Amino acid sequence: MPNSSDELPSIYSNYTIHLYCTIIDNFGDIGVCWRLARQLADEYGQTVNLWVDDWQATRRMIPDLPETPTEWMVEGVCVRAWAQAQVETDCTGDVLIEGFGCTLPDAVLAQLAQRKVKPAWINLEYFSAELWVEGFHRQSGYDATVGTRRWFFFPGVHTHSGGMLRERDLLARRAVWQADDHAQEFLIGLGIQIPATSPTLKVVCFAYAHAPYEEWLTALCQHSTQPVSLWLCGGYSQAAVLTLAPSLCAQVSVYSIPFVAQPEFDRLLWSADILFVRGEDSLVRALWSGKPFVWQIYPQSEQAHYVKLQAWLDFYTQGFPVALREAYQVLHAIWNGISQQPMQSAWDQIMTEWVSWQHFSQLRCEQCARASDLAARLIGFVRAL
Repeated sequence: MPNSSDELPSIYSNYTIHLYCTIIDNFGDIGVCWRLARQLADEYGQTVNLWVDDWQATRRMIPDLPETPTEWMVEGVCVRAWAQAQVETDCTGDVLIEGFGCTLPDAVLAQLAQRKVKPAWINLEYFSAELWVEGFHRQSGYDATVGTRRWFFFPGVHTHSGGMLRERDLLARRAVWQADDHAQEFLIGLGIQIPATSPTLKVVCFAYAHAPYEEWLTALCQHSTQPVSLWLCGGYSQAAVLTLAPSLCAQVSVYSIPFVAQPEFDRLLWSADILFVRGEDSLVRALWSGKPFVWQIYPQSEQAHYVKLQAWLDFYTQGFPVALREAYQVLHAIWNGISQQPMQSAWDQIMTEWVSWQHFSQLRCEQCARASDLAARLIGFVRAL
C-alpha cells in the first residue's frame, strides 16, 4: 500500500488520463465522471479523455457535443465514443479510471495486457458514508489476465476515504451568484415567475418515481402560510406531480424545469430554499449549496440502500440540535419508504425547525468544505504510486 498524500502539490505532474463511463440510467454515472474529468483538466492541467458508451445520452449532459460520435474537445476534455477504442491507439494512458466498476472495452483490456509499463488502473467506486469504506479505500487486487493491479478508490465523507467532488472555486462562485441576486433573471429564463411583492417558498423536487408525492404535496399545502413555487426536475417528478396538480391548493405554483447542463443545475439549487434531490451527484451538489435538503437514495435489492442512507444521515446531522436531527431523520425515513409514519406530522415538525435547519445546513457545508476534495485526493494518490 503506497503512502499517499492528499495534499495539493505545488507543481502537478501531467498525466494522460483515460476515464471510462457507462451510462446505466438517470445520468448519475456520467454526471460524476463529467465533473471529475473537467476538474482534472481545468484545475490540475491533466490530459483527460472521457470515454462514453452512449453518445446521445451524453449529449444531454454535454450539449456542445456534435450529433455524430467522434473525438471532441469540450472544456479541456477530449470526449470519445466507447466503440472507437482500438488496440492500435492509446486508450490506457498513464492513468486508467474505470468509472463505477464498468466493464472496460475488449480493446482496452487487450492493450493493457500488452503494455510492459502499466498505467495506474483505478476503479472509481460509488460514494458512501459507511465506515467500512475507510478500510477498503486505496486497496488493490491483482488481475492476472492483464498483469497489473487495480486500485479501488471510494468517494466518501471520512478522512480516509476518497472525498467528495468540489471544484476549487465552487463556494466562491455560489457566494457571488447569491450576492449579486442573479436568480430572478435566471429563473425567468427557465419560465419561472416569482412574485416580487410576497415572500415565496422556493422548492426544488428532483426525485424518483416511488417518492410519496401525494402525501408530501398535501403536507406542503396544508402547512405553508406563504405562496410556494415548486420546481420539478426530471421526468419522474414532473409526471407524478403534474398528475396531482389539479388537486393542489391555489397557492402552489408548479413549473417543469427543462434538462439543463450542470452549471445551470447548480444555480437552480442556489436559487431555491429547500431541495429534494436524488442520487449521488445531486446529493453532493445539494450539500455544497448550503441549503436545507432531503435526499432520496437510489434503491437497491434487499434494502441495502437503507444502511447507506443511515450512514449518511449519521454523518451529516453531527452537531444538529436534537429536535432538528430527529425531525430530519424521520422525514428521510418517510421520503425513502423506510417508515410509514404520517408525512403531515413529519413535515410540520421539520418546518418548526426551519430557522435552525437553514443555519445548520450552511454550517455543515462550510465544515465539509474544509476537507480536501475527491480530485485532490485522486491526484495525490496517483502521484504516490
